[in-house]
Order: sequence, then C-alpha cells, then structure tokens
Amino acid sequence: MEAIHSLFTIAFAIIFLPFLSLTEDDDHHHGIGFSLELIHRDSPSSPLYNPAESHWQRLSNALQRSHYRVTNHFGRKGSGLRATSPTGEAHLIYVAGEYLVNISIGTPPKTLIGIVDTGSDLTWTQCKPCKDCFKQKIPIFDPNSSSTYEPLSCLSKQCHLLSEGTCSNDKFCYYNYTYGDNSYTSGNLSVDTVTLASRTAGKAAVSIPNTIFGCGHHNGGIFSGTETGIVGLGSGAVSLISQIGKVVGRKSFSYCLVPSYELQFRSNLHSKQSSQSEIPSKMYFGGKVSGRDVVSTPVLSNGSQTYYYLELQGISVGDDYIKLEVSSPQSFKGNMIIDSGTTITALPTQLYESFESAIRKAIHLEVTRDPTGILLLCYKTKPEIKAPIVTVHFRGADVKLKSVNTFVRVREDVVCLAFSPTNDVGTYGNVAQMNFMVGFDLQERTLSFKATDCGTG
Repeated sequence: MEAIHSLFTIAFAIIFLPFLSLTEDDDHHHGIGFSLELIHRDSPSSPLYNPAESHWQRLSNALQRSHYRVTNHFGRKGSGLRATSPTGEAHLIYVAGEYLVNISIGTPPKTLIGIVDTGSDLTWTQCKPCKDCFKQKIPIFDPNSSSTYEPLSCLSKQCHLLSEGTCSNDKFCYYNYTYGDNSYTSGNLSVDTVTLASRTAGKAAVSIPNTIFGCGHHNGGIFSGTETGIVGLGSGAVSLISQIGKVVGRKSFSYCLVPSYELQFRSNLHSKQSSQSEIPSKMYFGGKVSGRDVVSTPVLSNGSQTYYYLELQGISVGDDYIKLEVSSPQSFKGNMIIDSGTTITALPTQLYESFESAIRKAIHLEVTRDPTGILLLCYKTKPEIKAPIVTVHFRGADVKLKSVNTFVRVREDVVCLAFSPTNDVGTYGNVAQMNFMVGFDLQERTLSFKATDCGTG
C-alpha cells in the first residue's frame, strides 16, 4: 500500500553556489551563525538562466510553475505516515522551484547542484551506477570515490527515521519518491560528509559528517540536467536543517529574499535581458531572527513533521478586516503552508473573493485581463501602483505587506494582484515574503517575520 503525503512538495530551490560566509556583519546584524548567497533561477548568475527569453516570458513561466503547484496537489487523506509497501513510496508534488543550491558530498568533496525543498526532508542526488537516470551536465556522484560513504542497513536507526525507508532483499535501506509531475527517485539511503564551502578569505568550510542522504540509482522526470537532485529543508529528523543543527548550535534557518520582479514601469523590460536584481538574496543557518518589529506564529503539524503549516486567521485591506470563516470547527488549525517555491499566494476561495472585492474598492484604475491567463485581478497602469497596506493575520503575527508583496507587473502597462483562490490548503508564496527576514525555528516550532530591506542587508 502506498504511503501518500497529503500535501504537495514545497519546492524552495536555492542555488548554493558556494558563497558561504561567516562575516561579523551578518552575525551581528542577524544574530545568526553563518550565511550564504541565494541566486534566483531567472538571474543571469543562475545556471538555469535562458538569455533567449524576455523578462515577460520568464515571469509568465514562473506564474505557470506557481499555478501548477497550487492547483495540482493531492487531497488531505494522508499525513506522511510510515510506509508499509516494499518500495516505501512517497508521493510528492512538483519538483521545480524558484531558487537553486550547490553543496558538496563525499571525501574528497564533490560539488552537486540541488533544488532546495522546504516541503521534504530527504536530500538526494544521482549516484553511480545510474541504471535509469536523467542526463546530468556535471559528473554523477560515484560513492566508490568517497572514503566516508556508507550505505545504511535496513536495521539502522537512521533508516527508521525516514518514513519511506524500507528493507531490500540485500538488507540495505531503500527509499522511493514519486512527484506529482511524474518525476521520481529511488535508491540507497546512505550517509556521507556534506560540506558547505566558503569563498571568504580565512574562513574554513563547514563539514557535517555522517549526513543522511539518498543515493539515487533510478531518477527521472522534468529535471533540466543542471540540477543533480533535491536538498531537503523540511522540519523532519533527516532534513539538512535537523542534521546541521549540531554544527551551528540550533536547528533553525532563515532567508531574506530580494524582490525578483520589477513593480515599477521600465521601458526596456521588453528586451531579452534580465530585470532580476544583481544583489543576491541570503540564507542564514543557526540563531534566531530577533530585534524590533519581529512577529512570530506557531508552526503546526498534521501528523507530519515535514511541512511548515501556519494558521491564517484573516486578512486586512487598510482598515477593512476580513475574517477567515470556517464552515465547521477543525481540530487541526493549519490552513496555510509557507512556500518559497511558489510565486503567488493562494487563499481559501471565500476569503480570496472578499479580499479581491476590498482591493477593487480601494484601487480606482482601469481593470484589464492578465495576458498570462493566471491571475484574476489586473490593472492597466504604467506608473507604480499605489496600493493600500495589506495585513496578513496569522495566529499571533500580523504581517504588513507593501505593494511589492501584493502586486506583480506582468507587462509594461499591466499590474496584477499576486494572489489566487484555492479550495484546499492555502499557500504563502515568495512574492509575499520578499523584503522580509523569514525565520524557521525547528526547536521552538515557530516561524518569524521581520520587515527588512533585503537588498542592503
């Protein structure tokens, strides 16, 4: 019987091109152990960047990816419970994401590029012998070349940490993931040394010995070949965050996303050049988001420790508060997942309709259609839109959004509301998170927001 994860994978992809730094400025400003730079997939610095595409094509593609994740997830029947099938199969949704990451595995270390995913725990990469694999641009990891590699026995305690770990005939621990877009991976659950390298002079690399990861021998789907697998940043026991906690002193991480898409009108955005900021976003490991104006909300679970569920209570447009009405009382209050791999934010349908109505009353501009066919409320305007303050009310945390968090410019003269309706669990997308320090604390089970100019932090 298949073990089915009830909700879709939250694909937060970050390209960790080894920019790890242990600068005093980062540590003082954020109170966090070390940082690394994040490259948006549409940035010219990204290996996924396509110079043949225009800005509008790249944005349209991002909205299409976002729409796919929001509308094509599974129902809430399962909760990531322990697998009982011989293949230990887990079903997840959509493998792509909006940012990318570069880590090293093995001794000596071999560089790998992975999609970082806050909706799954297991980090995996393609491994030799690759019996059924997608074409990869950099050399496939050879476990025989690493002196610290070890496949795990199905009797090992690490195997039992993974709900999808199962025994094979040769007594090794195996895993098997299938994504909603028909991408898949299966192979040996193993341990090896993971290294996060530093380009800062005088700063040593951070090595994490005996890190659990999946050595994939059967992998395929929509992978481009630039990436080599997935880096799991969920909150479960085998996630990279849980395993790196012993090195940085705390099971926590945070990120500060620089706005990726221009909201103001620029006449040259029709050209085949990137409008992405050349200032990188950053990710931090260890410590807590602190200081003035930090708001925090509990991270909830629904039978699974992987996903970051939040309780959305309502939303305000200016002083107009719109309460989230629940048709029937529920024991589990988590109704939204924070998802850095999704561009737009999806609200429960009834709440979205009231929210859209309030936006229409507050903004007096000509309404037009979204040329991408994804977003529902758009305005025809070249000047930067003057939008009211939108406040998202989570339990214990009121997060005030600016125009850059609520609207995206999809054409030279069209600006659209970066929200959509959903009949299932909501999704708090990356546009709403830009210019915020967003902190995930696995020990206290909290998620924090702090308004920050990420381009100068």
